[in-house]
Amino acid sequence: MKYEAILFDLDGTLLYTLEDLTDSINYMLDKYGFPTHSIDDVRRFVGNGLRKLVERALPEGPDYKHFEEFLKEFIEYYNCHNLIKTKPYDGVIETTEKLAALGMKMAIVTNKGQTASDSLIDDFFAPHITIVVGDDGIHKRKPDPEPIEIALNKLGITDKSKVLYVGDSEVDATTAENAGLDYVLCTYGFRDMDVLQQFHPIAYVDSFSKLLDI
Repeated sequence: MKYEAILFDLDGTLLYTLEDLTDSINYMLDKYGFPTHSIDDVRRFVGNGLRKLVERALPEGPDYKHFEEFLKEFIEYYNCHNLIKTKPYDGVIETTEKLAALGMKMAIVTNKGQTASDSLIDDFFAPHITIVVGDDGIHKRKPDPEPIEIALNKLGITDKSKVLYVGDSEVDATTAENAGLDYVLCTYGFRDMDVLQQFHPIAYVDSFSKLLDI
């Protein structure tokens, strides 16, 4: 087996989180008197963390005078409402169980806040995946390779040729390239193929279980 470890993106790769994110941002926008967004709008907004999601969702973006207050309240609201419609994609739980049985080391690297990431990993992926590097406000976020380096350190992996990265967006592709990792792009996630086709993964997969073939 070529790979000894797999690093996964979370939203759009392991978990379908789009509806809870959409409902939460629209709750906040409505509360503050702003127009709401369609689920397709929010699909385009996600991928760079919750701060960027809020910047893209607000009409004035980061120039909104109550931006920090809005962001703080949104994160608190989302952290309490992130398990209503969120669910693993088909085959994710079964495939990660099989990978664990093969002895594969696994971790999640996401731009989602650390608090929400911790709760979601506990609810869906423990004990097969217990390491998640989320946005803690301290280290840099994807596409910077720093969170990849943190995850590999936690896994005790030094040989990057033995590591596969799996994601669903241009952020993930760029992250993997910046970190010098082979990567796979999932076409069922938050980005359409016209966005993903500009990159050069070792494979595109339309279902998570196809990782076992790779």
